[in-house]
Amino acid sequence: MDEQQRKLEIIQNGTPDEKIEILYSLTESDLNDKCIKAISELVKDQDKGVRNAASMQIINFGLPQFAYQVVPFVASSDISVRNLAGEILLKLGTNSVDAMIQYDHQNDDDNLKFIIDILGLIGDKRASLFIMGVLSESENDNVILACIEALGNIHYDGAVDVLMLFYDRNELYKPTTVEALGKIGSREALVFLVQKFSQEDELTQYSILESLGQLGDMETYFFLLEQVNTISGPLILPLITSVALLKERYQLDIPYDNRMKSLLMYTILEGTLENKKIAFNLIETFEDKDVLFTSLTLLGEDYELDDMIKTKLFGNCEYVFLEIARVINSQPKNLRHILSMFQQAIAYVTEYQIQINVPMLELRGLTQSISGLLNSADEEVRRASMEILFTLDPETALLFIDSMLNDENMWNRIRLVELLEQYPLEAVEAPLQKLSKDEDEMVCDRASFVYNYKINNVSANSN
Repeated sequence: MDEQQRKLEIIQNGTPDEKIEILYSLTESDLNDKCIKAISELVKDQDKGVRNAASMQIINFGLPQFAYQVVPFVASSDISVRNLAGEILLKLGTNSVDAMIQYDHQNDDDNLKFIIDILGLIGDKRASLFIMGVLSESENDNVILACIEALGNIHYDGAVDVLMLFYDRNELYKPTTVEALGKIGSREALVFLVQKFSQEDELTQYSILESLGQLGDMETYFFLLEQVNTISGPLILPLITSVALLKERYQLDIPYDNRMKSLLMYTILEGTLENKKIAFNLIETFEDKDVLFTSLTLLGEDYELDDMIKTKLFGNCEYVFLEIARVINSQPKNLRHILSMFQQAIAYVTEYQIQINVPMLELRGLTQSISGLLNSADEEVRRASMEILFTLDPETALLFIDSMLNDENMWNRIRLVELLEQYPLEAVEAPLQKLSKDEDEMVCDRASFVYNYKINNVSANSN
């Protein structure tokens, strides 16, 4: 028995471990027709490790011959085998297109839809005519929808006229057809969708608004702005997204009036994370109490969104100082993130020597709001509040020193020692003495060190 025959024998009849070992040892020189068929059959093996090893090697070799062997498995009654076959065909990409087109699906609509879905995801235009043929003959709604979606994914412009016919054939097809036309992106499709918009129900209008952002031109941008005054509810989200896309593409200005503000606020409150980011990019100024308040309550949802919000806020730090107390007093769920942002704003103002004109009454209200957080159940909120008070108004901070000394979190008390270290002994002697007798050894040692250091300095200076 030669070496190739030996490997084939193990692939067909070996133990799972032997099969896996041989699979990983194969080279392209081993891949004759019998070996390719035997490897492909392992996609149905009872052992999961063998199936995974076989599929990995099939994908690594990437030969079209494997696709011809694997594609029949899409008809398997075992859903795991069917799905694995689909994954292999998808990862083989263009090398599996011919095999799927030529496969005899035996008039099984489920298998046909499965194959068309994969062809659409691969996006190879060689599949276009095959899919168009299925679309013209099929009477199964699921197959028809799969064809429409696939033609959009392939960006086949030869399908535009046919898709426009299917648009009016069945209400069920409209949203998918709109999405496909948007992906193909022809001028004819654009005119068609704009004309249809006012006649359609909300679901189809939603799809049209989404598509106009992809295929729209400058005229479309002004058409979308016309909808600003009448549109409401969930339709606001695709409208704002498409306005943003076209604004960016054609470097256009957006009118920021009360109506536009209202739509952007709705998007920020009700939209997905991506919707929120788009809306924030469209907001020109944060000199608005509603916008500022809403933006602060979103801090902590996503680091990229946080950066966008902070960039806008730091462009107008004075407004942040004036309004932050109102936000804190509303007891938002993300209070720790708001306090962290405010600390960064203080640092930003200090580093760039920005003049902040906050009336004394407002500043007193701010310190009062911050001091009220020293008894928060959240240790991070307590720590941030302590740090902010010492930064903004050390005298007021020392008035609330008892609350800080009694903080149950040891790390907060250590942080308090670090803060007290910055001030003259006469201002902080009593709290340092108390901390030097703290029940926690680390706090006690740190406070004793700072206290003794300050005492020695005072003695040295007096001499």
